[in-house]
Amino acid sequence: MDNTIKVTSDVQNMSEGVIELNKEYTVAKDNMLVQKAKIDLSEKELKLIDWLISKIKPDDKEILQVDTSISEINLVLGFGTGGRNIKQTKDALLNLSNKGFWIESEDSSGIEIARWIDEVSLKYNGKAILKLHSKLAPYLLQLAEKGNYTSYYLRTIISLKSKYSLLLYQLAKSGLHHGVIGGTVEEIQEYFGHKDLSWGTFNGRYLKKAIEEVNSKTDLHIEMLLGKNGRKVVRVEFRITKKIRKEVSGKIQVPMHNWLDS
Repeated sequence: MDNTIKVTSDVQNMSEGVIELNKEYTVAKDNMLVQKAKIDLSEKELKLIDWLISKIKPDDKEILQVDTSISEINLVLGFGTGGRNIKQTKDALLNLSNKGFWIESEDSSGIEIARWIDEVSLKYNGKAILKLHSKLAPYLLQLAEKGNYTSYYLRTIISLKSKYSLLLYQLAKSGLHHGVIGGTVEEIQEYFGHKDLSWGTFNGRYLKKAIEEVNSKTDLHIEMLLGKNGRKVVRVEFRITKKIRKEVSGKIQVPMHNWLDS
């Protein structure tokens, strides 16, 4: 059995159609990974992980390695070409290989450390071999059977330029079924990695801008509601609605199951 996902590694042979095809893949992950994992990643690192996740098929039984190239990744994800951008992507992969995070165990008996990437191998001929960590398997495989997962188009997250917009979008997607998701101010700020800031500073510097970007560039519209105890904000809720999707000209046939229609 060949435990490899083959991806076109000759970037020069990647037509615009192939690039667009890659962007039409979907990213699917268990809501536990979306809502409960303590994630501290940059915008580029978040997109790299979602790109790798988009290579997983619904019937995969294990995490497979992906054969690709840094140049191809940069082209699909819009990171730019040239040596400087290649180096930045290599640095991001190194950071992902060294980063762990806390997540609740499958049986909910406690928390455990998981890691993002198990393997990064860059060849002198330009090719790259990447593999997500096996610890992520319960949160990425056989999701249709388990239910309670979030899915979205890779194209959407490529368009977002802020890590806070990326985190907000996937959080909102995970709550779309109920039309609302939220938590205490402390929980929301911890999710975005800014428990150290006052609510006013965090909201003004990061959250409002993220809501604006998600509302202007994605299929969702988010309205933020604040719960107060006197004058102090103690709870944050995001009301989520799905926009009417516009017809896309030049339909692209994606050769894999579409999670969004599950």
